[in-house]
Amino acid sequence: MLRGTKTAENLLKSFAGECQAGMRYQMIAKLAIKEGLKTLSDAVRTIAKNETLHATQFFNKIIEK
Repeated sequence: MLRGTKTAENLLKSFAGECQAGMRYQMIAKLAIKEGLKTLSDAVRTIAKNETLHATQFFNKIIEK
């Protein structure tokens, strides 16, 4: 169990960072669409999805029993 360890603390920080990064990328993709840059938006959305997958992996490790 990781609870109370430095590893748990690092996982929590990493989870938060990945969530924030994913949201930033989604907002950038939305701006790109508004500016007519669909190809850029698609690429940035792919990056956002990757950040979400990273966050999911960290979350699953955090709740692992």
